[in-house]
Amino acid sequence: MRSRGTAASDTPVLSRRRFVVLGVGALGVAATAAITSADSRRVDGGAPGDLDAEARPLVSQEVDKSIRWLWDFANRDAATTGFGLVRDRDDSAWVASTAATGFALAAYCIGVDRGVLDRRAVVKRVRGALRTIEQTVPHRSGAVMHFVVPTSGLAARNSEYSTIDTALLLNGAVVAAAYLADPEITERTDRLLRRADWLAYQRITTDARYLRMAWSDRTRAYVGTWNMSAEQLVLYLLVAGHPDVPPEIARALYAGFRRPIGEYGGHRCVYEPGGTLFTYQYPHAFFPYHRYCDGDGVDWAANARSATLANRAWCADNADQHPAFASGLWGSSASDGPFGYTVNGASPSAATPRNDGTIAPYSLMGALMTTPAEAGEALLRLRRSFPDAWGPYGFADAVNVVDGRPWVAASRLGIDKGLSAIAGAAALGSTLVHDSFAAHPWIARGRDVLGYRLV
Repeated sequence: MRSRGTAASDTPVLSRRRFVVLGVGALGVAATAAITSADSRRVDGGAPGDLDAEARPLVSQEVDKSIRWLWDFANRDAATTGFGLVRDRDDSAWVASTAATGFALAAYCIGVDRGVLDRRAVVKRVRGALRTIEQTVPHRSGAVMHFVVPTSGLAARNSEYSTIDTALLLNGAVVAAAYLADPEITERTDRLLRRADWLAYQRITTDARYLRMAWSDRTRAYVGTWNMSAEQLVLYLLVAGHPDVPPEIARALYAGFRRPIGEYGGHRCVYEPGGTLFTYQYPHAFFPYHRYCDGDGVDWAANARSATLANRAWCADNADQHPAFASGLWGSSASDGPFGYTVNGASPSAATPRNDGTIAPYSLMGALMTTPAEAGEALLRLRRSFPDAWGPYGFADAVNVVDGRPWVAASRLGIDKGLSAIAGAAALGSTLVHDSFAAHPWIARGRDVLGYRLV
């Protein structure tokens, strides 16, 4: 679920989210067999040689500036009960995002490794953030509130208890616990992992088990179901790693979501209903799918590469309709747009993709994990074509061309800067996040339960 919209408005946050589940047909796990050899080239998103030398300095700058954004736009007041929470966006001082906080916890570790942040300061910040999450941020059966007030840590208006945002938060905590090796961080992370009662968020039908997206106190009901292939892929590792979740149930939940196969421009993949790019990127930011195939032999890294190349091809084929594409840019995803928040997609998708021509720079940073050469080239084009999109904190959230003039989003978002930092560092050769996440005992157990094996 993308973090968009201001929780202080009268319109429920949920209405601005990606909760609409399109009918895509239940193909089942067996249908993914065709994707095991999709786009036959193996992917290693962190291979330094894959990113063109000309693009490396730009990517390096964006990584460091993204880390700095995540550091500067967190609650730095240790005397408050919201210490360590990261803003949803820089133009909204009254809303923090638990998902952005999770991305930040991992990005801070990259900052230490790159010499951008001081290790002692990071340990203090991470300890405080996890203390805030454990003691102050509301949760329901371990699923945390998505939007919270950064000063207090209490629920922002119209927010929801979200499984995917909880997963993104826990992912960052796992990385920090493994990398920083600090006893307090390790213990708090373990308690937060154990606190998550994933079985409370099951939806059981006559033929499948699914995880639910969220619970809303406002409506007193569950909201949405993860019954499609999307950004929740890594969530199943957390579920399967939980000692209170029977392995057979963990495997049934993993098998439950639909896996429709489509093709565009010769690139075949299991697709997300809206064809939006971030859904293929979030899981790969944390778990090294390029090193594994799952128990059914599915190569999710190759799948993400094919989906990314299809997105690129679709944008090129629609350049006559969208001027930003005409300059060789691509990367259709969820972002701010000239006319408000938009979830842009590309084929393959369940229906004709919605697209207003907006380019999200973070989606190109995320694409570095699977298509480093192509994404690096596009980032250089972006920097040249939209100079106003670059600032002290790196790229803006989105760009477009409206009435023949460049349009640049006014704000930057925490989840977008988080993905940019992690994916960009991986493209530059860092294996810190992947190694730390995969080595954590909880994730290793989940990997084994789901039958993941090295390739």
